[in-house]
Amino acid sequence: MLRRRNYFIAFAVVFAISSAYAVIGAQDAKAQSTMGDLIKRIEALESKGGGNVTAPKVKGLKISGHIRTRFESNADWLKKGGGASAPTRQSSGLFTSTLTAPLAGGGDSDESSLGVARSHNYVVQRVRLGFDFDINKNVRSHVMIDGNRTFGGDQNTIQGNTTNTTSGVKYGTNTTASIKQAYFELRNLGDISSILDNVTLLVGRKQWAYGDQRLIGHLNWTNVGRTHDGIIAKWKRGKNWVDAFISQIGTDGTNGAGPGQSITDDDQNVYLYGFWGHFQNPLGVEGILAEPYLFINDGEKSTVDGDNGFERSFGGLRLVGKKMPGLPGIDFSVEPTWQWGEEEKVAQGNGSGGHSIPIQAFGIGVKAGYTFSNIPWSPRVGYELEYASGDDKPGTSKTAQSSSKTFDNLYPLGHAHLGYMDIHGFQNIMAHAVRLSAKPSKKLLLKADLWFFEADEEADALYSVAGGVTRYGADQVTSHEGTVNVDDEYGQELDLVAKYKLFKNVGVVGGYSHYFTGDFMEDTNHGTQPGMDWFWLQAAVKF
Repeated sequence: MLRRRNYFIAFAVVFAISSAYAVIGAQDAKAQSTMGDLIKRIEALESKGGGNVTAPKVKGLKISGHIRTRFESNADWLKKGGGASAPTRQSSGLFTSTLTAPLAGGGDSDESSLGVARSHNYVVQRVRLGFDFDINKNVRSHVMIDGNRTFGGDQNTIQGNTTNTTSGVKYGTNTTASIKQAYFELRNLGDISSILDNVTLLVGRKQWAYGDQRLIGHLNWTNVGRTHDGIIAKWKRGKNWVDAFISQIGTDGTNGAGPGQSITDDDQNVYLYGFWGHFQNPLGVEGILAEPYLFINDGEKSTVDGDNGFERSFGGLRLVGKKMPGLPGIDFSVEPTWQWGEEEKVAQGNGSGGHSIPIQAFGIGVKAGYTFSNIPWSPRVGYELEYASGDDKPGTSKTAQSSSKTFDNLYPLGHAHLGYMDIHGFQNIMAHAVRLSAKPSKKLLLKADLWFFEADEEADALYSVAGGVTRYGADQVTSHEGTVNVDDEYGQELDLVAKYKLFKNVGVVGGYSHYFTGDFMEDTNHGTQPGMDWFWLQAAVKF
């Protein structure tokens, strides 16, 4: 596992360095003149102590901007409730849990009798400024400055989260300006060798987004978003391309601790590497897009930190159909994903552990719809299925006799799937949706979605959109109201959304959602669980 990844990293780094030297050595006089012009303008600006640089006069420079402000109001948001610990396996094979007694008056903790967070209203804002510079035909660079904050929140001097310490509910993230993206792209590498025709190399920090973003997404719905530090080698011919990529997700700070130094960072080294393909009209079939992929999420085991190692492979194929000959108005997508590999357990002080656990998980997303383009408002009627496996024996992967069956949704844009309220992640779930949309005018889009959520395995947990446990499940739960068999019904969600293009560069979008809690929520929370409400209104300016 380690040797294979190291070969991949070594190849990517050597290729990047050699290509960079070769391209830099091939800079022409025109490129030097362009860069010199830019430097002179900057020096002139600094010498005058102020002023403006007129962007159109700097050859190859493009400036973009994005300002987004969103108001959110939620009520009775879901918390862990009475069951804040994983279930225990009994000799009968059933997984059971005993709920903590309700707190008097409900309280604000995860153990509250209501199992909810109180109502909250807040406003978040994000500002982004991008600079894209075509240095010459071989080199392009891009930098994006990002800043975000919550109105009324304390502004930190370093990038980090601000949390309401009373209720433990995180309203949003306050940060100073940071570099969201910073990369350079080497292109037209055929100038070096004909072998590199159609190949480009991108090195640095970038927001990655592949396919439907079920597994790798930019997460731009949140105020912060997600970026990857890595390398992408792209082969492209026409509309077809293949990416070979590698990114370092986590770093183990303990590896650099010297004698006498305290260990303050117990994060492990985690890498993501593999391939993603994109092929239009495969085998000559018009209107079809095929995206095969194979990649690995690799975390090193650390006996110092007690972190379990893992090597989880993802293999899948995304097929999309739209504007197909003979099938006007029909669109569909289907994306099955298989996961396999192993978890490497760290040996415990009592001698237990220290073994490997096989990973066996599966997920699939299916969408289909029909657009009535010949009638007013061009309504679309659609259906969606989302399934991600759960584990019928949760927690037993600590023993050498079991496997890990819970699907891992990796680094997704969860907001694009499974409802706008982001209650569910793509793990241990079976979900169905009826989706309706219409365009009363060119500027207005209306949408209505109704979701039905169930657990694949009620003994497993309800996972959040970020992959953490929101509510532990069980086969049987005992509370002050007695013992009940846990049902697999999470609940239903209704999403209503309206999007309006106010001006050329200004858009407004808002919505209301309600979650009707099901028996799973009640069974794992003393027989009660109120529904949840969420309202939001967002305005964005782009240029």
